[in-house]
Amino acid sequence: MLSEQIAFGGIYLPLFLAFLAATGLIYLLIQPLLLRSRAHRLFWHPALAGAAFFIILLASLMLVFGP
Repeated sequence: MLSEQIAFGGIYLPLFLAFLAATGLIYLLIQPLLLRSRAHRLFWHPALAGAAFFIILLASLMLVFGP
């Protein structure tokens, strides 16, 4: 079972912060592919679609790897 906190240099950080960091890295890797394929043209508001995609990635990571 995973703990709810991560000790980093004597500072306890929430596990959610690790999920946010991992999601950010995945999002940064996938974002150029989405821009190159012009997927943003399918949405009314591209920035809102990007935020929704980030939340979907975050929820998926937490579902698969969460406590």
